[in-house]
Amino acid sequence: MKFLTIFLFVLLSSYTFANEDDGNVEVINLHESKSLDQMVLDNLNGEQKIKEDVEELMVTEETETVEVEVTQIEIVKDHFVHKNDTKDIKIYFDNLQKIKSKALQKQIIQVLENLELNLENDQDKEKLFLIVEYLKSIGQINKSYELIERYDLSKDTNLNFYTKIKLNYLLSTFQLNEACNFKDELNSDIKLDYYFLEKLDIFCLILNNNQSEANLLNSILLESENNPDNYYQYLFSLINQLSDQVSNDKETKNYAINKKLIFLYSAMTRIAELPFTYEFYELDKKNLSIPIILNQASAIDLRIKAANESFLENLISVDSLAALYMSADFNSDQFNNPEETIELLSENKELSMAFLFQLVNIQIFPNDRLSILIKFWNFAKKNNLDEIAYKLSINLLSSIEANSDNIMYGPQIATAYIFNNDFKNAVDWIELYENAKEVDSKSIYTRILLDLYSSNDLKSFINSINFTLNTYAYNQDNKNYELLHVLKSVMNLDIHSDSNVNLNKIFDDRSMPSIFLFNEIKKSIIKKDDQKFLFYSSISLNDKVWNDLHPEHLKVLLNGYLQYEDGVIFRDVILEVFKNYKFIL
Repeated sequence: MKFLTIFLFVLLSSYTFANEDDGNVEVINLHESKSLDQMVLDNLNGEQKIKEDVEELMVTEETETVEVEVTQIEIVKDHFVHKNDTKDIKIYFDNLQKIKSKALQKQIIQVLENLELNLENDQDKEKLFLIVEYLKSIGQINKSYELIERYDLSKDTNLNFYTKIKLNYLLSTFQLNEACNFKDELNSDIKLDYYFLEKLDIFCLILNNNQSEANLLNSILLESENNPDNYYQYLFSLINQLSDQVSNDKETKNYAINKKLIFLYSAMTRIAELPFTYEFYELDKKNLSIPIILNQASAIDLRIKAANESFLENLISVDSLAALYMSADFNSDQFNNPEETIELLSENKELSMAFLFQLVNIQIFPNDRLSILIKFWNFAKKNNLDEIAYKLSINLLSSIEANSDNIMYGPQIATAYIFNNDFKNAVDWIELYENAKEVDSKSIYTRILLDLYSSNDLKSFINSINFTLNTYAYNQDNKNYELLHVLKSVMNLDIHSDSNVNLNKIFDDRSMPSIFLFNEIKKSIIKKDDQKFLFYSSISLNDKVWNDLHPEHLKVLLNGYLQYEDGVIFRDVILEVFKNYKFIL
């Protein structure tokens, strides 16, 4: 084995970078002795908090000049969820299944998980059920689990449902001992569909090396099921080492998969050392991301794809993501011929990202490392993975020396620091670049990013937008003119916006919410009924991104989020709008 491959192996669990203080090279073991499983589980349990891209906005008294100009007739303080009956709540949740705004989805989850419910009240009991069901349906089974753990549900009429949520969570995170112990403690009155408990019991017996009893119970199961679960039986045969009943190639068979049992299947699949397929992943992408990440038999590009999405959903930490990227298997020939390898992997963005990330980490000389790092960032940006690439680079940034060879990359290095909320180093690199080169479009753009992401209150953020729109040269197409018109109106910006009538475009084919929903959204803004506004505005956005909206619809929503909870998520919303429009960002 060549030295290069050995060197890469050493780097799988640690990164090497320079200590700026004493000039010595220091090896930092990011993951200590923890397995990937434990790192992911720690993050789900809240032991490792993922840093947010931006700090919460604190609004000062100075923001009064940009408040929505409406007549205040009543300030509503009652919680929206509490004052609606369960029938309406269910309808709301049905219309909130495809929220594409991460800022709004996060806010809805926060409202729901912070509700104080009195389970002596039948309405609150039903609301808890609906909330838990909704969180699971949008890929937040961990939040569902955390919520039911807060209450004594032993006598609840929905105990069967909560039991299945807990078991599925434990199985999905591969906490098999806990799942089996919890199953053993269950009341005998609890019954779950599709013989879930019976199948789990058999699985647990195999895990405890009790094959004979497992075989007996499985024979009873086969007699009991009207429609045999062939997929389960296939997995059972594999993990029970019945080699004469299964093929030796261990390929997943094309048996019908019961979607209600996918978490049990996922745990059995891992024990059987079988790979997950893309088709299995598509059954429940968000909730199955963790099982797929932890399944070493699965294709590494599928695991990375699941990990990328989980990271952006704040389900795993950057350390877990980095560990997975470093576990992708590349040989010395591929590293010795990087350009050829990148070309061969060009159709697979997940493997390309992993290869470039490893290629950066094996570079011995700082200049070579930075050159590959720039390629990594550029590739990620082309594939809308730049946020991930910048976050993965955090432990490499401190090894980049501020010398004449590196100054030319100042704006890119500063951008990476901005995405890691290290604004001081970002400023330093911008200034180094401008002093050595000159103020140009690259440094101006990086300063705009810095202003937008580092503003620590609503007024400074709006001032940054005002300054940006007056100084930065952006594409002036029709949609951008519309957006400028909306932004000027919402934030009272001192900018020029073309509002001339275009007679070549008299009608707009973008749909508007129904007049009744639209009126309710506007009334909730006037009454400052924040939670009602959050839910109704999110419903009006269901399955849409910001640039799908009619400009009048967008204007009303931005006015609402300017005042929602004193503008707490306004910056996140505006940054999402810019990205959706591909405007500036």
